[in-house]
Formats: sequence, structure tokens, C-alpha cells
Amino acid sequence: MAKVFIKPRRARPFWFGHPWVFSGAIDRVRGQLRNGDVVEVCDEKGRVIGQGFWNEQSQIRVRITALAGEGPLDGDLMLRRLDAAVRLRQEALDLGAATNAYRLVHAESDGLPGLVVDKVGDWLVTQIGSLGMLAFIDVLLDRLEETVRPVGILERASKIAAEEEGLAREDGVLRGSAPVGPVEVVENGVRYLCEPMTGQKTGWFSDQRENRRALASLARGKDVLDAFSYVGGFGLAMAKAGAKSVLCLDSSEPAVELLRQGIALNGLDDTVVAEQGNVLRVLDHAAKEARTYDVVVLDPPKFVRKRSGLDRGLNLYREVNLKGVRVLRAGGTLITCSCSQHVRSEHFEEMLGSVAHESGVRLQEIFRGGQAPDHPVLLPLEESRYLDCRAFRVWHPS
Repeated sequence: MAKVFIKPRRARPFWFGHPWVFSGAIDRVRGQLRNGDVVEVCDEKGRVIGQGFWNEQSQIRVRITALAGEGPLDGDLMLRRLDAAVRLRQEALDLGAATNAYRLVHAESDGLPGLVVDKVGDWLVTQIGSLGMLAFIDVLLDRLEETVRPVGILERASKIAAEEEGLAREDGVLRGSAPVGPVEVVENGVRYLCEPMTGQKTGWFSDQRENRRALASLARGKDVLDAFSYVGGFGLAMAKAGAKSVLCLDSSEPAVELLRQGIALNGLDDTVVAEQGNVLRVLDHAAKEARTYDVVVLDPPKFVRKRSGLDRGLNLYREVNLKGVRVLRAGGTLITCSCSQHVRSEHFEEMLGSVAHESGVRLQEIFRGGQAPDHPVLLPLEESRYLDCRAFRVWHPS
């Protein structure tokens, strides 16, 4: 097996479990390597830290998957990791009691680098984000068929993996059959419709589940604006919790059409309106017409995909939140989110502080949430902590 040696004084994070070895941390390589091979990672003294997947095309040269003492990086280890991930969701977290849609495998956080598996209704939807996982994917799919018994296993190709890993995949059906028409997701008593094969990411955003549940009651008796609503995650939950009115906005016509069907499915036609359009322009138009709301939800897409785009992305978050505050009634509630792993908590708070200053308001935090527990965080991989969801009472100091 080929060996990868870490530069002097650079091995400490890997001894403590950080799985990503970037190119700048590597001193030398011994042996012949092909992208996707399993390699041994050693410190500068030759002590074995663990084994991982090599990919010279990626800035993450090695994804350490098995630390020394955890056993060889082979199919048996991958299956043990998969079984543990499924047990966590189905037994320890007992997610089936609240929903039929949740994440079964969360990549590095479950010891299966780059592999995402979401349960969406009776289907499983996968994304493969690391080249090394391809050697094990068939045996893992076999085990999922055996233990979860889905109607079908689908794949959504990752554009990021194609760019950063050289992993050319296509959307398709890996096992069983594809759904015919929308798939119904039930979450905390609310019914949603999504399209796993054509919707955003794997079709449904289960990472916001606990935030939707916790924040829904804040909308009781209130007028709500749910911006970047997708298929109505927050909006329908708030309507079910007793909101007076809900306006859902999204730029995707297919998502808005699914949302309209979801409105009817829940009997909320008198409460919820879904509109398709550019969210920023609609917010500007609402501000000009002095249309305001008691609760504004801002759950935009990922604005920062690479660290180099942090400043530009923070400016976009700032613009969105400024426009959101302008249509919020005095004493209202702002719910704002970031799903960008490169936007740390301090970045988000600094951005919101500038929004408050420019808007002449105070932000009183009343809720702070993150990703649901089926999207666990792996210490010390801080990049696995990516979702920030805050709720603020917005008030004028005068």
C-alpha cells in the first residue's frame, strides 16, 4: 500500500480525527498511486495515522476514513459504518415517528466520506461526492436494499464532486424503480410534495426539520412571508400552527407548483398563497408599496460554495436580510438562515450586526438552531457544521 507522509508539525489535526488532508499538508508520497486508491497516512516520523482515499485531482488529497486501530479500510468496515448510521436514525433518534423523510448517511460525519443517502418517502436518494467511495457503492447499496427495503434507490449527481473530484456521474435509478409523480413527505403532521429526481439536491431539505417544528408556533395569528420557500417547508408548517396568512415566494416554478398542490393537500387554500418570482425584486416591490409582515422567513440557497467566495456571499446575505427587515413590522420576528459551511457563526453574526445598524433596529435573538440530528457534526471537522438558523425579535430603540 502506498504511503502519504505529512509535513513536520502538521499531523496533529489528523491524529485527533480531522479527516481531510489538503495538498499543502503533504510532504511526500511513497509508492504508486491512482486516484481513488486506499493509502496509508503517516506523520513525519513514519507513524501510521490511518488509511484514506487518495485523489490527486482534488484539493482534499486524502480523505482519512479509518484511524490506526479501527481496522483496515475495506468493505467490512464500510458496512459496519453504514449499519451504525441506519441504527442511529431508526432506533436512537426514532425519526420514523415524526417523518418519512430524513438523512440516513451524512458523509464524513458517519465515517463514509462523500456519501449522502436521504430517505424520501419510500425511496432512497444518494449523492456520491468522493472518488474512493465508488469501489464500495455496490456492496453498500446491497445492504440498504436488505435493511431499509426501499421501492427504489436513486442517484442525484453532484456538480461539486464533478468539479472538485473528477467524478462524472449522472442522475438515474440505481436500484428498483423511480417514483411516478411527486413523492409525499410527512413531517410533524404536515404534508409536503417533492420531486427527488428533479428537485433541489435530493428533493427535500430534512436538515431544517427541527427548526421548522420549533419556530412554527411563532407564527400563530400572524401574517407571514416565507421567502425562498421551495416547496413550503416553513410556510406550510406555520400555516398548520395557526398563522393568519402566509405568502410563500420562490424563483422555481416547479417548486411553486408542488407547493400549490401541498397547500390543497393540507386544506390551507384560505391561508397560504404561493408566488413564483425573483425574491429580491418582490421584496423591493413590497417595501415600495409598504406591504409588511409580522414574521419574515429567509432561507436562501447556499451563497458561499468556496472559501474564496466568502466576501461576495456575505454581501448577498446582507442584501437579503436588509430587504427582509424592510418589510417587517415593528416588533416582528425575523427568521434567517445560512446553509454555507464557509459562513461561520461569527461571520453570520457580524453580517446581521451590520444589517441592524444600517436598518436602525435592534436584533433580540430568541432562537438559535442548526441542522437536525440526522445530519450529525463530526468533531473536529467544523465544516460538517453548516446550517445556522436564527430567530430575532426586531425592535426600534426609540
